[in-house]
Amino acid sequence: MTVRSRAVLAALLVALAALTIWLVVLKEGSDAPERTVLDVWSATDKAAMSAIVAGFEAAYPNVSVRYTEFNTSELQDAVLAAKEMPDVVISSAMDLQVELVNRGLASPVSDVPETPDWARWREELFGFTQEPVALVYNRQAFSDRRLPSTRSELAGMIRDEPSFFDGRVGTYDVALSGVGYMFAAQDAQRGFQASRLVESLGRARARTYCCTSDMVGDVATGKLVLAYNVIGSYALEQVRQDARLGILLLSDYALVFTRSVLVPKESDAKGAAGDFIRFLLSDAGQTLIDRNSSLFPLIESFREGQSFFESRFEGSTSLLPIRLRPSLLTWLDGRKKAKFLHDWQASIKGRSPTQ
Repeated sequence: MTVRSRAVLAALLVALAALTIWLVVLKEGSDAPERTVLDVWSATDKAAMSAIVAGFEAAYPNVSVRYTEFNTSELQDAVLAAKEMPDVVISSAMDLQVELVNRGLASPVSDVPETPDWARWREELFGFTQEPVALVYNRQAFSDRRLPSTRSELAGMIRDEPSFFDGRVGTYDVALSGVGYMFAAQDAQRGFQASRLVESLGRARARTYCCTSDMVGDVATGKLVLAYNVIGSYALEQVRQDARLGILLLSDYALVFTRSVLVPKESDAKGAAGDFIRFLLSDAGQTLIDRNSSLFPLIESFREGQSFFESRFEGSTSLLPIRLRPSLLTWLDGRKKAKFLHDWQASIKGRSPTQ
């Protein structure tokens, strides 16, 4: 064999070896499980969920999460109008989530870890946090004033010191925020003190907001002296980082809500979606919520009860969990909601200064 022939043969052998390797890699790749993209639509801040999502992806390496953030009302509208459903829906507006289940849009999920009865519904809707509704105040503004301990006291203080509170109190715009509407409706069920407070907020020309973070930001700068009915977990994160802020649970009661999660029936990834819910309520998921998130875990806070919140907030209170039940739909009835919004706007929104 000539030198040239040997060179050609060597080149052919190298090419054959490369082809063999390529075919082996191709075969192995075809046997590998296909990566699932889990489409999550959520009314929870992406920053609050980032460590939890990362933990889930680490536990399920063949699943990647595509996370889309809405406010609560936008999320509900998006789900009801969707031509292609997401795989997971997360919201703090418990009533709107119950409505989706009531419409028959949710798929049952099995083998979900045990949770408190009030925080799940029909094996289709599952709470995974426990978060109080709080009052945030500016420490400098109240340096020489006592803080209110009840809603009745707050209403009286606003009435007695109009110049101090005028245009300097914030709360949710219940016409824009689904969770804000739920908080206001739950307050209204507690009797005349709630309506008296709403009237006082109106006299103080309360400012209205879409989001807890915006309210708390304005309390920090002194634009507001206090914000009523803020999401305690979100607010506490800002309070811990800003000495200008204080956070209080009123002593008459504190509403407690849960962020809930469901899997739409039209999801194309029900298996991965079920794994996501089970992970949220697993020991690993609840630990991530507790240690790597601004949210509060459902399980530990439920076990520790009152002490869990009293160690994090000022004030002592009676905790009133909002139950994931069809009774929440009462306030979503078209006529009842229209009347509630009309009365609320007559007291507050119509006299709120431009932000």
